[in-house]
Amino acid sequence: MKLASLLAQYLFAHKQLSLPGLGIFYAENSEDPEYPPTVKFEQKPVDGFDEAVVDYISSETGKMKVLAISDLHSQLEDAIRFLNTGKPYLFAGMGTLLKKADGSYDFVPNTTPLPPRKKDVPITERNTIPQSYIEEKPGTGKSKKPAIIIIVLAVIAIAATIWFYSKTSEPGIPAPANETAGHPGAADTAPADTATRQGGNAVNPGTAATATPGVVTYVLEITKEPRASKRYNQLKRIEWPVELEKVDSLRYAIIMKLSTPAADTARVRDSLTVISGKKVSIR
Repeated sequence: MKLASLLAQYLFAHKQLSLPGLGIFYAENSEDPEYPPTVKFEQKPVDGFDEAVVDYISSETGKMKVLAISDLHSQLEDAIRFLNTGKPYLFAGMGTLLKKADGSYDFVPNTTPLPPRKKDVPITERNTIPQSYIEEKPGTGKSKKPAIIIIVLAVIAIAATIWFYSKTSEPGIPAPANETAGHPGAADTAPADTATRQGGNAVNPGTAATATPGVVTYVLEITKEPRASKRYNQLKRIEWPVELEKVDSLRYAIIMKLSTPAADTARVRDSLTVISGKKVSIR
């Protein structure tokens, strides 16, 4: 609830409200119960806020007295600053003040009934924590925890897949080589069209080459500056092996080169799409 409304409620309950730098508001009960109390204003020096006002604001807002006093001073300073510009200032529920050229105030009381006051709920742990974390809705016997666990495990699996392929594509990690058991380097001297035998089984070199992962370029995003540099630096900070390529005079492509078997390219692409939040393509 706004502080101005609380001040009006205090005035109607205690019949008097002193505001430093302005004066004193008085409230008299109206003969018609459908209308709010009649408010009058008297301009006179006031040293400070009454202790009763501070206690009321503190109890209604749930704040310590020190914070309640700070809020009151801030509200009053804003009102005085606005009045000094020569414009009328509305005190919600009480009326409107206008500062004249000679420094005196004109006051027009409010005649509009205040809306019915809502029932205040005490500030407790129960109403500051979302209800869904305290109890389940009536009639719902299933818990949401299994679904959350499945989602977390899926994200971990995707991240592990990307980490694996990013590590295998880093410089300095050699690709598997076709070597004859016990004779390193034999594959280098054998003709390209000759089958290499290991343990008595013939292996077609063309088939082995097909099983070896190739480097696949995944396009994470094509965008303009400064978005391109910002996103590139973000991914670098979390150790993604990304590169930045210039597409044209305005656009840049954020790419990732991973050593990926042909059968896994689609799965890696979809995993990157899920994690990055943007559709990833293969170049």
